[in-house]
Amino acid sequence: MRYKTIKDLIIKINKKILNKNYIKVFTILFLLMTFIYIFYPYNPFKNVDYSIMVLDEKGKILSGFLNKDEQWIFPSDKNLKIPDKLKKSVLLFEDKYFYYHFGINPFSIARAFVQNISHKRVMSGASTLTMQVVRLSNPKKRTYFNKFIEIFEAIKLEIAYSKDDIFRMYLNHAPYGGNILGYQAASILYYQKIPEELTWSEATTLAVLPNSPSLISPLYNREYLIKKRNNLLTLLLNKNVIDKETYELSIKEPIPSSIQKFNMEARHLSQSLKSKYGSTKKIIKTTIISEYQKNIEELAKNHAKYLEYKGIKNLSALVIETETRKVRAYLGSQNFYDKKNNGEVDGVFASRSTGSILKPFLYALSIDEGLILPQSLITDTPTYFGVYAPENADQKFSGIVTAKEALIRSLNIPAALLLNNYGIFQFYEFLKKAGMTTLFRNSDDYGLTLILGGAEGNLYDIASLYCGLGNYGKFAPLKILADDKDDTQTKTLISEGSSYLTLEMLKELKRPSSEYYWEQFENQYKLAWKTGTSYGQRDAWAVGVSPEWVIAVWVGNFTGETNNNLTGAVSAGLFMFDIFNYLPKNPNKHWFTKPYDNLKRVKICAATGFLASPNCKKVIKALSPMTMKTLKMCPYHKSIYVTNDEKFQVNSLCWESGNYKKVSKLIYPPDVSNYLVLRGQPVDTIPPYKEGCEDSTNKNAIKIIYPKQNSQVWIPRDLDEKLQKVTVRAVHTNKSKKIYWYLDDMFLGETKEKHVKAIVTKKGWHYLEVVDEDGNRDKIKFFVDIKKS
Repeated sequence: MRYKTIKDLIIKINKKILNKNYIKVFTILFLLMTFIYIFYPYNPFKNVDYSIMVLDEKGKILSGFLNKDEQWIFPSDKNLKIPDKLKKSVLLFEDKYFYYHFGINPFSIARAFVQNISHKRVMSGASTLTMQVVRLSNPKKRTYFNKFIEIFEAIKLEIAYSKDDIFRMYLNHAPYGGNILGYQAASILYYQKIPEELTWSEATTLAVLPNSPSLISPLYNREYLIKKRNNLLTLLLNKNVIDKETYELSIKEPIPSSIQKFNMEARHLSQSLKSKYGSTKKIIKTTIISEYQKNIEELAKNHAKYLEYKGIKNLSALVIETETRKVRAYLGSQNFYDKKNNGEVDGVFASRSTGSILKPFLYALSIDEGLILPQSLITDTPTYFGVYAPENADQKFSGIVTAKEALIRSLNIPAALLLNNYGIFQFYEFLKKAGMTTLFRNSDDYGLTLILGGAEGNLYDIASLYCGLGNYGKFAPLKILADDKDDTQTKTLISEGSSYLTLEMLKELKRPSSEYYWEQFENQYKLAWKTGTSYGQRDAWAVGVSPEWVIAVWVGNFTGETNNNLTGAVSAGLFMFDIFNYLPKNPNKHWFTKPYDNLKRVKICAATGFLASPNCKKVIKALSPMTMKTLKMCPYHKSIYVTNDEKFQVNSLCWESGNYKKVSKLIYPPDVSNYLVLRGQPVDTIPPYKEGCEDSTNKNAIKIIYPKQNSQVWIPRDLDEKLQKVTVRAVHTNKSKKIYWYLDDMFLGETKEKHVKAIVTKKGWHYLEVVDEDGNRDKIKFFVDIKKS
């Protein structure tokens, strides 16, 4: 069909469009899109790559990191109050009608338009702070068309955000020269201050800088910058914002002459958190307290000088609030910037030999298990577990000691015996449940060395373990992020009573150096503490626990070399006490509250610390956990019948009516008695049987104390390559008795009083037997090997 004119065609088309409601649909869509564009909330800086900030618990910056463009620009923190001085300065200089317009100032636009037309060049931009925010978020060439777009975007921004939000956007993204964007970075890098500490002079300097940061800077055109600052100060004076005295002092203040280095605190922690959370968080708030961190870092530098004099190069430390488990100070090394001594290494998470630092937990668990109380005796004599023979650090033996003394002196043999009784696997499982993450072998591979330094541990896990002890046996992860929620998975692995008794033992450990006489000074606070030194003196540990603080210190060399000056008590202990003495104390928390509801009193043998038997001479009451398993009955007190003069022992075969009595004797095993005698300590002895009596109860009167059953003995060579003899030892409860020696059923001779004999043996397995005059005997098997020259 042909149309007569073009007009007819247009009319026809319009009718079709109208008939199909195309105009209505188009109008609705246009209005809807316009509404969405204007009113839909948006973030003009959503694509900005901010620097990463690590904050302390109060919001103070600990560390900051450049963004991908090597710029300093910190993300907005609504909890950070904009300083009043800076706010008034910026508003007066940039946009004094900011809180009265709707994104644009029509009067300013009209004035600028007239000025620019009359001068035929740009004289004034008439940009409000809102328009500047738009320009900062999407920089464009300055044209009238782009200005129109800028105005439209400004109105949209005013609809979507509050005035305070827009003002904060401006301050957080304004250019301050070089690679510095935002008032927070400018305040820190120019003045080494947080914004709220700025003076009026500093605030006005920062207020005028973004106006033309490429033309003026503290580094160039300084006179022009000072002039602009002074002009603004004059305006503030004229507006009665500041007084005359403030004005005169402010104009005399110098402007910064350089960009300062960013002051980094808790650098190791900050670096770690940046790597872990930097891709999802730009503001990482920690539990650190900046004041503590800064001062403890200084203490570390001072202590490092003392250590370096002794050839020890590195240290690490953690300070934790006991009750909250919040990490308050974190030192990865003596100084992050000490490149000479590998200061950038984070020693907090480095796995090292634990030495004796795990012993308190074994003692606490053993109390709950009913194996010991602090007063209970534990053997301290040469002991073999197969071919493994633990030794005390001083290579001496006490014979027998209380559990408390064994823990305080950190004796290895009692600890190994205790672990053997408690169970290696059970203790290994406790460590895993309590949060120790560094155990990568199974329990059998560690064996008894698990308690003597054979385990690997890091400072973070060790501190967490002691924090559990300080929380009466309740174990949970440490808190290092401020937004960490309270852990609902707290595990009670040690009873309150046992934890308290263990802490009571640990506070008796003598303090080093000038701290030795701490109790003689007023207002001194108690501290339960334990040290550890690894085999070969490569690692020194010290951990202190009070109701308020847990302080964990490691000292050594990151490179792992041995140093004879390295000890837990001095190398690490002194620094630990430096930290403890610095930290604030609550006078109401001198010591842990006794958990009365979780403690009970039991009758124990005063001499042995075990459950009192009818044979015990003196009984005392001692505290024990309410849930503790039944303690073992005293095994050392025995009742025997003797003549009235107590010279002879008798039994029903030979006693005479009216000429015998019952007495109680404290009888230790022969090897224990031997060491007690060597130390000059009197011991009870069992008198010999009266003639005519059969010795049927004294079966343990004789004992071989070296070698031990199934032990391995090495025979050294002399200087002339001649093999030396093996010295064997035995003890007898009756000094007057003779002992007869046999090796592989061959008679070697006899000894009296002092039962020591040097014998010649060949390589291989041998049987050694001793027999006394009454037929009492002891026999062991041992292996002899020959050391190569």
